[in-house]
Amino acid sequence: MKLGIQIKLLLTYIIFITAFLSSEAQAPDSFVSLHLKNQTYQDGKVLELQSEYFYNVDEGILVVHGFKPREHLKVSNRFGEVKVYFLDDNSVSIQQNPFYSSENELIHYFLTNNFYDLGLSKEGYSISRTKMDGQHQVVTWEKIHEGNPIPKIELVFENDKPIYAAYFNTNGKIVRKVYYYNYQFFRSFMMPQKVTQISYTPKGDSIVQRNTYSDINVVSTPSSQYFNFKIPDDAKILE
Repeated sequence: MKLGIQIKLLLTYIIFITAFLSSEAQAPDSFVSLHLKNQTYQDGKVLELQSEYFYNVDEGILVVHGFKPREHLKVSNRFGEVKVYFLDDNSVSIQQNPFYSSENELIHYFLTNNFYDLGLSKEGYSISRTKMDGQHQVVTWEKIHEGNPIPKIELVFENDKPIYAAYFNTNGKIVRKVYYYNYQFFRSFMMPQKVTQISYTPKGDSIVQRNTYSDINVVSTPSSQYFNFKIPDDAKILE
């Protein structure tokens, strides 16, 4: 083999290997799993639920493994199709609604760095005011039309992180507060490990919900069978 051809082949090989290694080094963290503990406090009672989340960010497919009241697997996509599969009797419930889209989940907004509006623009809200309150930035969102029970929402940011949201009714009274805290930082995104929501009822009492996210694992290839979970073809469809 002539020297010139050898050199050309060597250069081609080097270029190929360099491109391959570069693509591997820049491979996105497309698969995220975490554990969620949800605690609801109401009327002096506490209800606790736990589940595991497996999110394929690129394809927008979210699989939630829940343990109560029946063990189940909920599979949703970005188009709003959701299937809830019950393992004990091989049955499945199927629903279709844009509200159920995996891209409406809180984790989606943080994983894709779309936490500046937390989905409010998609819901039809627009920014009416932005101001600084000390070190905090307060962004007011409004969607004013007849029949909307929540015409105004305020988002508060600290160091570019959302830390608080207030939801106002038509009388200007706060009916819901949400706190975002205990942030964990990753290579390409950040996420609060705790989110506490306080909802006020017309009776004057409140319902407190606390979500605790833990064991957040970010990988470029599926690390669990649930990322590729498929509902059995012979599952009985529930009416």
